[in-house]
Amino acid sequence: MLKQYKTQVLSSIFILLLALVVGCSAEEKTTIDSDQKDISTETEVVEEAPALSNLTIQAPMGISIAAPIYKVLEDNELHSLVDEVTFLPWKNPDELRSRIVSGQAQVSAVPTNVAANLYNKGMDVQLINTLVWGMLYMIGPDGEEVTFENLKGKTIHVPFRGDMPDLVFQYLLQKNNLDITKDVTIEYVATPQEVVQLLASGKAEYAILPEHTASLAVAKANKEGQNVKKTMNLQAEWAKVTGKEPRIPQAGIIVTGELVREYPEVIEELQNQIAQSVQFLNEQPAEGAELLAKYQEGLEAPFIEKLIPAINLQFVPAQDAREELEFFFTELSTVSLDIIGGKLPDEGFYYQK
Repeated sequence: MLKQYKTQVLSSIFILLLALVVGCSAEEKTTIDSDQKDISTETEVVEEAPALSNLTIQAPMGISIAAPIYKVLEDNELHSLVDEVTFLPWKNPDELRSRIVSGQAQVSAVPTNVAANLYNKGMDVQLINTLVWGMLYMIGPDGEEVTFENLKGKTIHVPFRGDMPDLVFQYLLQKNNLDITKDVTIEYVATPQEVVQLLASGKAEYAILPEHTASLAVAKANKEGQNVKKTMNLQAEWAKVTGKEPRIPQAGIIVTGELVREYPEVIEELQNQIAQSVQFLNEQPAEGAELLAKYQEGLEAPFIEKLIPAINLQFVPAQDAREELEFFFTELSTVSLDIIGGKLPDEGFYYQK
């Protein structure tokens, strides 16, 4: 009887121990599974963000600040970071602003005062670089010395009222003691292309134009028998009245704040490619002209090659251009403070890596 009792006790102890072992194993398995779940979750958190599905870039029609953009499109080196790149040309500053406000474009080639104005009005944008350092010229009669003094009584045709060509010209008139309401007559037209036609038909004698339309206007007018040329370099006139270098930070690239925050690697690659494009165009203008001609109906490569130096392309990151930009904005604000939105943009305007 005692022997049978001992056997039952031993059996009970064995069963209890077995249950404990199984329980521990189950607990250990649960712990391991839980740890594995945590590891899996952590892996998901550090997983790379997917490529940007579409990057929309807008730039003005023609050969100016758009020139480096065409090289970026041609090389297509953004494909590892962006599924598709879309290019939209803008015809006038109003169309440019509309696309930025409506979110249709994440990258925009713009006059720098437009960039500052948008930022100061609360738009979530940043300037990432300045590329064009002055490409404004006066067209006038060939064989005639054109100075501000002998512009008195003349009529000058100017496109884009209230935008860059007009603002710089008004500033220079002011600095040369000319009253735009008394001493000269400014005839405003909607686009540079209209000025080209007026010069070619002999209906305009003097005009302020940016490149490439300045060179195109001279070529077309001469072909039509109008004896005109680029008679004044506004960058040189800027240097005379300011004591600075003969260059102005005229245009650059802005991007949306969302792009900066969510896809910083796209910004950096875009900066890198634009810098390479500018170098290529400046150092190999013949090859650059062949490339740009693909994107310009009616413009031949030899014409573009001669034009490239007049665009004054130089890649300068926004932070490095800040001092010159602030001087430029301050001087232009003497014409109207509204052109930059009422004040100098703060440091948040200038992109930094």
